Amino acid sequence: MQVSDDGAIATTRVLPLPVARRQSTVRAMLRVLGPAWIVMLADVDAPSVLTAAKGGSDFGYAILLPVIALIPILYLVQEMTARLAIGTGLGHAELIRERYGFRWGAIAVVSMVVIDLLAYTAQFAGIVLGASLIGIGAVPAVLGALVIHSMIVLTRGYRQFELVAIGLSLALFAFVVLAVTRGADPRSVLGGLSPFQPFDRPGYLDLVVATIGAVIMPWMLFYQQAATVDKGLGPADLPAARAETLVGAVASEVLMAAIVIAAATAALSGGTVAQAAGGLALPAGLASLATGPTGILIAIGIMGSGLLAAVVISLSSAWAWSELFHWPHSLNLSLRKAPAFYALYLLEVVPAAVVALVAQDLVSVVIDTMILNVVVLAIPLTFLVRLSSDRTLLGPLANSRRRSAVLWALTAGLLALGLASALGLLRAGA
Repeated sequence: MQVSDDGAIATTRVLPLPVARRQSTVRAMLRVLGPAWIVMLADVDAPSVLTAAKGGSDFGYAILLPVIALIPILYLVQEMTARLAIGTGLGHAELIRERYGFRWGAIAVVSMVVIDLLAYTAQFAGIVLGASLIGIGAVPAVLGALVIHSMIVLTRGYRQFELVAIGLSLALFAFVVLAVTRGADPRSVLGGLSPFQPFDRPGYLDLVVATIGAVIMPWMLFYQQAATVDKGLGPADLPAARAETLVGAVASEVLMAAIVIAAATAALSGGTVAQAAGGLALPAGLASLATGPTGILIAIGIMGSGLLAAVVISLSSAWAWSELFHWPHSLNLSLRKAPAFYALYLLEVVPAAVVALVAQDLVSVVIDTMILNVVVLAIPLTFLVRLSSDRTLLGPLANSRRRSAVLWALTAGLLALGLASALGLLRAGA
């Protein structure tokens, strides 16, 4: 045992690794499918769509390089959550509290919730914007989203929720269809992957940092770890969980790349950009496509991404708060047995939904928030690297020294980029 500086007793336990059951790759993937796939697809939320569209509109295909480069980084970060969940049976907030005490657990949770409050508003604003493209008013769009948001988790079981969320995630592939139908020049697209990018152009580096913040978000760490625990995965499922995380990371960035390609192709073709709905303007490249059949694809993609993300972020917050205070927290529990958990999930999005009804142009706010994401991410990421490197906690599942060094370098690099861009924003606003 260890005693933290605030007097909390932090237990350590190393789970034995049983011999993995022989099972086909497909069967193993189907068994674990859920936590990583859902969080990765929810990662392509309304702010991510706006950030990718802004990148494609302003810098063409050049923003594709950082998008694709984020695949291994996203995998490395989220894979740690799967190992911790399988190795300890605890969610991220619960594990921090048990290991370092309530105070540090509260710091980790509060840092995530600050970003979540802004993210909720952006999700509902995206839902309003997407609905307006197909003639649905703001009030019915928000009310409908709140009803669906509530019904998705009141299914009396994690597995039922998972099936609904996986189905909802398929709406995001509308962006792939959109990108394919735009007829982008393959050579120009491949040119976007060149290391010779316009780093000296004003705003490019800030948008790269914003893209990082849009792809790797604090709530993702809490969600995947808690969902893996709720699903009941064990050590024998780890190889398949890693594979699911990798597939999800690739799918997430393919979707981001599709949005960049669609927006860049439209912007380079000089299409009309006078599109706005309810005061929420789309980035120029995406706005020029928001009519007719392509407008329907954009509406499906944005509404699907906003709703899925709202559900996943709400669950991550509800799990984190409940873990912190040791309240019952599982989708396998009834509303009567976990009232605080469900109350947090159902009510925390309501203020953001109200704000979204009166919000104006959110693109600049979203970009700045994504930059702030990178700074705030350093807090839960530091705990994540420390915990996943702890051999007294994870035994053979812990990071190797080389892997730990890479992860610490990654954490420091992300924090440095985030701080540099955040300071730049402060100077520009002064």
